[in-house]
Amino acid sequence: MRGSWLAFRLAAGLLAAAPARSQQKPEQSQVPTYTETTGSEYVLLPVQVFDKKGQFVEGLEKKDFRVRVEGITVDVDTFERDNNAPVSFAFLVDTSGSMRLADKLEHAKSAVRQIVSQRRRGDDFALLAFAEDEVRIVDDFSSDPTRLLRDLDRLEASGGTALFDAVAATPSRMVAGRNGKRAIVLFTDGVDNSSRMTSVEMAEILQQVSIPVYAVGMKNAAFDRLTEEERRELALDNLKILASSSGGLMLLAGGDEDLRPMAAKINSEVRKQYLLGFAPSGRGDPKYRIIMVSVVRPGTWVVRARRGYRGSAPLPLSGQLAQPPAAVAASR
Repeated sequence: MRGSWLAFRLAAGLLAAAPARSQQKPEQSQVPTYTETTGSEYVLLPVQVFDKKGQFVEGLEKKDFRVRVEGITVDVDTFERDNNAPVSFAFLVDTSGSMRLADKLEHAKSAVRQIVSQRRRGDDFALLAFAEDEVRIVDDFSSDPTRLLRDLDRLEASGGTALFDAVAATPSRMVAGRNGKRAIVLFTDGVDNSSRMTSVEMAEILQQVSIPVYAVGMKNAAFDRLTEEERRELALDNLKILASSSGGLMLLAGGDEDLRPMAAKINSEVRKQYLLGFAPSGRGDPKYRIIMVSVVRPGTWVVRARRGYRGSAPLPLSGQLAQPPAAVAASR
């Protein structure tokens, strides 16, 4: 019952942020938009904690965390730490023409298969593909990956890259996932050259959702010989911002020798999320608000979590006043 309640609260928040779609032409790809609303907001924070050696810190309790919004300590009323809880994975695969080079699309497929092969009872998976101005739902969420794996094999590369449109469209699909623990795993290799949405518009949508994005940049053998300017042209900065703002991680991969351990890393990280949640006050203009999650237990910790949310003002703990957040933990 606890997991179902948590999934319901997450779905409610995502529905409030879901991209608007035309009812007149449901088959036509639309540029996602967002709606400013505070009526059904709930802020869910997937959090990962590492020690100074980069090892996962397990066994933390609710009392070990402090969550501050704009300097105000808030009351965390949701706390989950079950490493065996099922996960909803959405795979977002770039199928633009450049993914044919160096077998990058085939390597991405291999990584998807690797994550699916490590599935546990209750996990479910969705597959989306993007190229040109189209973001296509290949397979919606299902706990049976048979069809997804078959359709994954059929993906072919062609056209330009519509990265921003694809990333912004994906969170609304996560409503169909039934698990509280969720992740978007993005595989792409290049510059956004086809999106109708800007990076700023994409960021505004991502501010409203609580799903970490694992952005895997597909490189070829010549990547290490590129200049800094050429690397910037591969949109690595966009991938870094996308991952860090959502509480996820950007990774670079070449062939299977990189992707197989990377897939295992993503799978392990998502399962070890701590889930914290709180309800804002419902008062004040909806805007982007900075979140700081820290661990108050003595020690040196690295905390990875989303950087903020778009919504109403925080509701402080009784008797608490706004104060500067202490630098108890670093943000990765």
